[in-house]
Amino acid sequence: MRVISRPAVGGIEVFEADLKSSKIFPVPLGPWAHAAPSTRDALVYATEGTVIRIDPGGSERWRLDLDMEDPDPAAMIDVAFSADDSRVWVYAPNPAAEHDEWIVLDAATGAILSRRPLEAVGQGGHQFPLRDGRMMLDVGEGQDGSLIFLAGPDGEPRNFGWSDRVLIDVSPDERQFMTIDHEGQADVALHAFPGGEVLVRLTVSDFGEDPEIGVIEWTGGYLDAETVIVVVHGEDEEAGGPWWRHYRVNTGTGEVLDDLGIVTIDEYDLQPLGDGTFVVTDTDGTLRRM
Repeated sequence: MRVISRPAVGGIEVFEADLKSSKIFPVPLGPWAHAAPSTRDALVYATEGTVIRIDPGGSERWRLDLDMEDPDPAAMIDVAFSADDSRVWVYAPNPAAEHDEWIVLDAATGAILSRRPLEAVGQGGHQFPLRDGRMMLDVGEGQDGSLIFLAGPDGEPRNFGWSDRVLIDVSPDERQFMTIDHEGQADVALHAFPGGEVLVRLTVSDFGEDPEIGVIEWTGGYLDAETVIVVVHGEDEEAGGPWWRHYRVNTGTGEVLDDLGIVTIDEYDLQPLGDGTFVVTDTDGTLRRM
């Protein structure tokens, strides 16, 4: 199951599977990204131009300086552990070099195992570890769109060749992945993995919503291998406020099953875990697994 963590007073709070707080790792205010291994006994986090691994007490185990010529404070580094916790993958946007980098580190020592340029000039990225050691990566290029890559620890990254799809999630059986239209957020697609062929495509209208008002939000994901959650978001013209609904979709047929009918603090709060459950935040800030 995915390790749940979030910023908290004093650092990054990491939770056990039952959402009991495991520990708070002391880190500087506002790290760009962070990740914890399944053992929850360490934390890797990124700041401007640096990736650091610490133990629960805050002691530094290793540090990687990315040696960027002129790091852009608005370009967000991403870090992720491989599925077996043996490696740390780093997506490093580097506008000054006119290309980004994808770096694989030994998780225990911080030694660089590979460092490859990417055909991207991104503002941030999001990584998805796969059981066989590979990693998928979504790179957001702002108004220029979004790119999707796939790589193993040693091979060259594969660019799926799209510039208009945002990678949202990979199914727990790793037979599919989910993307959303970048520019207009007009549709959601489920693709065969690893080929990328479109298996299901749904527009705002397919959820019974008005496409003049609603969009498909860049969130949601796989509740389990058979079900994906899609979030439709819009503005209530009469009340003057936002609304959002969480729809369940059958991943095999594309049938819209129902609206979960759950209230969340915002359209991005609900986090599917892939095992049939999801996490939401209560109004008092506590996490609930449902």
